[in-house]
Amino acid sequence: MPNEKLQKELEPLFNLKPEKAIDYFNKKVALGPRKHWDWTDTMRQAHDRVFVVAKATSIDLVKDIQSELSKSLQEGIPYQDFANNIIPKLKERGWWGSIDAENKDQGIVKPIKVDHRRLRNIYNTNVKTAYAAGRYEQMMDETDIAPYWRYVAVPKGAGNKNPRVEHAALHNLVFRYDDPFWQTHYAPNGWGCHCTVVNMTKRALEKKFGKKAEEVVRKSKPEDFVTTTEEFEREHIKNDGSVEMQKVKITTTGYKIGGKVIYPSRGWDYAPGSYSLDFNQLLEEKITSVPENAKLKMLEQLSDSLKKSFENIIENESLMNMPTKRTFVAGMIPEDVYEKLKKRNPSLNLETRLLTLSDESIIHSLRSNHDAIPKEILKKLPEIISSWECTYDENRGLRFWSPFVSKEDSQKRYVVVFTPDIKKNNKLTLTTAYSINKKDFREKNRLK
Repeated sequence: MPNEKLQKELEPLFNLKPEKAIDYFNKKVALGPRKHWDWTDTMRQAHDRVFVVAKATSIDLVKDIQSELSKSLQEGIPYQDFANNIIPKLKERGWWGSIDAENKDQGIVKPIKVDHRRLRNIYNTNVKTAYAAGRYEQMMDETDIAPYWRYVAVPKGAGNKNPRVEHAALHNLVFRYDDPFWQTHYAPNGWGCHCTVVNMTKRALEKKFGKKAEEVVRKSKPEDFVTTTEEFEREHIKNDGSVEMQKVKITTTGYKIGGKVIYPSRGWDYAPGSYSLDFNQLLEEKITSVPENAKLKMLEQLSDSLKKSFENIIENESLMNMPTKRTFVAGMIPEDVYEKLKKRNPSLNLETRLLTLSDESIIHSLRSNHDAIPKEILKKLPEIISSWECTYDENRGLRFWSPFVSKEDSQKRYVVVFTPDIKKNNKLTLTTAYSINKKDFREKNRLK
């Protein structure tokens, strides 16, 4: 029988105003099949920035589908009406029925069937993730009053014909909004997943569970997360008829509970909307709103979440290569360095000790040339700030130097450089990162 109590509890979610979902969806950039042909080509947080359709044969086709989906979100159009509107356009472009979908950019062909099953999957996935992203932003706006998030697995009969047993194991788990759990298990967690997340105040939490909040709220530990890697082959049929097999590996992060690991579906171990409204962005807003002496304490409390968030940022920006001038927090200038900075350059009137970087500077730092810094090194920037040697001068900025490392029969040091913001001389932001050979290295301008 339907769980009437749960249905009543979830009603506010399904009555969520669509503005945030619409805004999230409409900010996506449509991309064609040149690099986005298979569903494994674009995964996880990348979907917060781009709109793609697997096996779509042209950018115009992708834009047609995106336009109709946007209209469906704005006007509350159900699937059948969406299908009636889009199918004539799909037929006109030769993308309906059993077809040989051709990727002209890659010179490959793939026999596929475009029917209501495929189209419904496109519709459901995009509508659900858009609403999940809108919900994410709404709950992030309310973290000051409702910081606890509860996982809700919708049972059979409550609009869910085929509930997943695995997802039911997560039902009623409660974590703070900034717990790493939500970076991998924020709902939905797979194709057709009906799970959701609700936020709660401390009072509401204790009333529901009849216990003190600290007895209910979980705090994830690194050992709670387990990864598994699957390898499979994709078949590419070339235009000349030859067949090319491509091996693909996908690593999925699961969460261990009760001796069992609960894995989202492949590619679903991320939070829709979390990259558009990243935890890092929320962190910057919250930190800048508190007194200077409270900033460091807040960063220390949220350091694990910052590190994980930052790794995702570097990974996604390096893959998308689509700068939009977004900024991110990397960490704070260490206190001893900050004091030396003020003595060395009294004219440097820093408003905050925060160190930031933009998506443009990430792409620049990872440029394809011999002295670029490795991506895996840049991912560790929050740790680098507090552990690497530091130098400064007015012309070259604040530089963090790695220890010497042996690479390709030579010794190198990696350097990341922060300089005052061009528009405002009150904040240091990353301008470049590079490697330098030992023979070219000169130790200058130490902060002593």
